[in-house]
Amino acid sequence: MKKIVNISLWVLLFAGVSLLLGFSLAERKDARCWKIDVEVEQLSGLYFIDADAVKAQLLSLGDPILGTLLDSLDISRMHEALMLMPSVKNAEVFTSNDGRLNVEVSQRTPLFRILNSDGSSFYVDVDGRRMPLSSEYTARVPILTGAVNIPFSVLESNAAREALLEEAIELFRFIEADPLWSAQTEHIVVTNHNEFEIVPRVGAHRILLGNTDHLYDKFARLRSFYDAMVLENNLNKYKRINLKFRNQVVCERYF
Repeated sequence: MKKIVNISLWVLLFAGVSLLLGFSLAERKDARCWKIDVEVEQLSGLYFIDADAVKAQLLSLGDPILGTLLDSLDISRMHEALMLMPSVKNAEVFTSNDGRLNVEVSQRTPLFRILNSDGSSFYVDVDGRRMPLSSEYTARVPILTGAVNIPFSVLESNAAREALLEEAIELFRFIEADPLWSAQTEHIVVTNHNEFEIVPRVGAHRILLGNTDHLYDKFARLRSFYDAMVLENNLNKYKRINLKFRNQVVCERYF
């Protein structure tokens, strides 16, 4: 008897769920979009895109959205259009039964900015991808300049330029991960010998790293040198601190 009661309860529950689902599907079938809800994730004060820009991108497709049946909206096409926006890292587009089109967008995060010798400029994000500059917002990130000629388009680049870019990405990622070096690094100059030279925010010196080999060791030596010079209050008497040589800090003084 108990078994029969349990089976009956499960049958009634299944029937109830099926009925509710049927009502829900019937309601959705006739539901039309009446609102576009856009949420742009803001990280570290980035303002490359906003809700208005996202809506404008969707409307630029030319297909009506408001007043259109939910099941008639081309969600896949909208997603592709949003992913083409240069500052968009990821986008989610979905509808809800109450008639809303929901859009959730995350922004790409610039790691540094490249200023080429010909004056052209663009960002490189934390994933190593190129980002164009924005006419609405300038990110406060360190700059790579000097003997740099890295084009925005990968198709216009070559192996040597891409190798230099990969080294720069490795260096800026290392710097960004350390609060001291991130705060101290204003921009980095590429010398004519394709070596990296840091221009710090504090001090009148420059820091010659050479290539990106043994970065941890180089910055550990620099930190020890800084600690000693701060105690002696003698940091500003040097114009160049050379970390290229293993186990050494070679300094060039002002005369």
